[in-house]
Amino acid sequence: MKAPILQRREPILVLIFSMFSFGVYLPFWYHGIYADLSRLDGRTPTGNGYWLDFFLVILTFALYGIFVDYRISRQINEIEQRHDLAPAQDTSVVAVILDVAAYFTVFFTNFVTSAIQQDQLNRLADAIEDRVLTEAGVLA
Repeated sequence: MKAPILQRREPILVLIFSMFSFGVYLPFWYHGIYADLSRLDGRTPTGNGYWLDFFLVILTFALYGIFVDYRISRQINEIEQRHDLAPAQDTSVVAVILDVAAYFTVFFTNFVTSAIQQDQLNRLADAIEDRVLTEAGVLA
């Protein structure tokens, strides 16, 4: 197994940058997540390109974004399960609940969803790195 290149970002910084930029940071974060998942799994969360999904999110007043966050969480969970990277945590339901609540919290809970997903990706990157090092005989 070759170690994929995953961009590690601090979840708290995702939350802080999103809040202080009033959400302007999130499209840049999503672009990075799409690139990471595409490199790791060979596909984007929805099967569409980033720019098409970005356009659909704008066109639907962020309703499509609920589906995007659901698919990001599901894809991360599927990767964890496929490669036996325990513990696999499915946060897709949490993502949907927080994204729906975002309409009542001035999108703050959407920022929390992104921080949770970043934490998942960081844990996934750590597990893959540990697996690669173990297979290479570096860790015992």
